[in-house]
Amino acid sequence: MNSIFSSDSKLMQFMEWITKMLHVQILWVLGTLLGLVIGGIFPATFAMFAINRKWVLGQDFAVGKTFFQTYKENFLKANGLGFGLGLVGASFIYYMNLFSAIGGITSIVLVVITFTFILLFLMTLLFIIPVYVHFNISIPEVVKHALVMSISNPLHVLLMVLTFIGFWFLTDMVPVLLPFIGISVFTYILMRIAIAAFISVEKKINEQHV
Repeated sequence: MNSIFSSDSKLMQFMEWITKMLHVQILWVLGTLLGLVIGGIFPATFAMFAINRKWVLGQDFAVGKTFFQTYKENFLKANGLGFGLGLVGASFIYYMNLFSAIGGITSIVLVVITFTFILLFLMTLLFIIPVYVHFNISIPEVVKHALVMSISNPLHVLLMVLTFIGFWFLTDMVPVLLPFIGISVFTYILMRIAIAAFISVEKKINEQHV
């Protein structure tokens, strides 16, 4: 029987994975601070997703070099997309409050329409960064692909939502996890789910062409 401390034991593999999560979270913190937080959080998060994507796909690479290369190359795009989506989200909240104050049947109709768009927006948000780091496409194509992915993969969207809820409760119960591995683990799980959705869509497309 192999020792639990051997390199191929489940315990050592788990500890290696935890070490990876800690490593990339430290890089994320450094990247965020490098951009003075407000300018660094988006490119650092995009770079974290890119690292997790490579790990999910089983690729071998230099983590630190890849992180900061991705951070640098996507600094402007990541900030543009991040702040742009934030502006869209704020606009939805504004119009939801505005339409709610109108009153009458018109208010109900406008609120329902706005809520539908908000729901689609939130679903799209779940796939935005995974699509960005997985496909070499333009920003408008990223948004379109993320929307299509979210609509065509409701099960994966549900899994992402459950992951978010689980992450919320876990960090509430054990807040010390958040600054060490919380965010990296969360993004890793989201990336795994997203890649499973990408594979599922590719499989369906291939079956249609057979």
